[in-house]
Amino acid sequence: MTRILHTADVHLAPDAPDRLAALSAVLGEADEADADAVTIGGDCFDSAEAADALRGEVRSLFADRDYPVVLIPGNHDVDAFGADLFFGEAVTAATAEPFDHHVVGDARLTTLPYTPKLDDETLLALADRDPFDGPECLLLHCSLEAPVDATAGDEGGVRYCPVTRAELDELGFDYYLAGHFHSQHHLALPGGGRFVYPGSPASVTRTEQGPRSAVLVDVDGPGDGHLERRRLDTHHYDDLALTVAPGEEDAVVDRVGERVEAWADRDVTAEITVDGFVDWDESTFDAALSDAAGDVPCENRTRTLAHLRSHPLFEDVRAELAARDEPQSVSLDGTDEHGDDFLADVESELLAAFSRLQAAGEL
Repeated sequence: MTRILHTADVHLAPDAPDRLAALSAVLGEADEADADAVTIGGDCFDSAEAADALRGEVRSLFADRDYPVVLIPGNHDVDAFGADLFFGEAVTAATAEPFDHHVVGDARLTTLPYTPKLDDETLLALADRDPFDGPECLLLHCSLEAPVDATAGDEGGVRYCPVTRAELDELGFDYYLAGHFHSQHHLALPGGGRFVYPGSPASVTRTEQGPRSAVLVDVDGPGDGHLERRRLDTHHYDDLALTVAPGEEDAVVDRVGERVEAWADRDVTAEITVDGFVDWDESTFDAALSDAAGDVPCENRTRTLAHLRSHPLFEDVRAELAARDEPQSVSLDGTDEHGDDFLADVESELLAAFSRLQAAGEL
């Protein structure tokens, strides 16, 4: 069995030391996992200029590794590999077009340098590649046309090198080690292959939420391998957004405290936002939130119930119920209960419902 640690979209830049630290963390995971190779599925650098500026530091980082590092260009750093490609003895910058093969352990890694469009000629050549007696992996930088909830950094809706699951399935690889989308996704293709986006090892934009990771691929025969998420202690963004309803004030404050405690030992840039309606005094709730949030920025957008009680629709419903002459509820023994208790219960339910509608922008 061959073990490959896969990452992508590091986006190294001189003004982002956290990303160089993230690459170091990935290599540390490879050491710990006794990996046979590390693959980087494009956009190792944020630009060609960044590659030039950081070449010395990257060479030093890759030095003395016991495993090969194979990387391909992505849409951000495709111009970085036109001249000095040497990043250390262990590193292969795979730029041969339309693709190249590299044997790693008992597996073969086919490297596809970045191209804006994967044309029919290249797809046909990949499908007709020389046979190999063992598991095969394809390293590529692409936009998979599938229900993947992810972003590609600051590129918005741009889809570089779009490819479908059906097109990949026809190629017959066992593993597709990809880059471009910055969130981690694993997909099983109909033909048995596995497609992997590892996500960025450090958050590049605010949309990349939560702890980052790399993917360890135990490469075996078709469908027999194992994918393991290797969590990285690297910089990331994490936001907490809560909506509070009357009566939930203590629970929301507790949730804020629990999340802040979980963030304490992480390299995280976090923000908290709380909206909705509270039955507490404004200053009391604000003080409780601030105490629970500590040093984490916390925006309190809540309002008191007075804002809901003064809403015309709420006043109309309350007045309609109060004007009824008939008993408002029946007790368990079948006797009529006093309407005031019923009105109090209904008002509580109305306030909760109105607060949810207001938070959803539907009121």
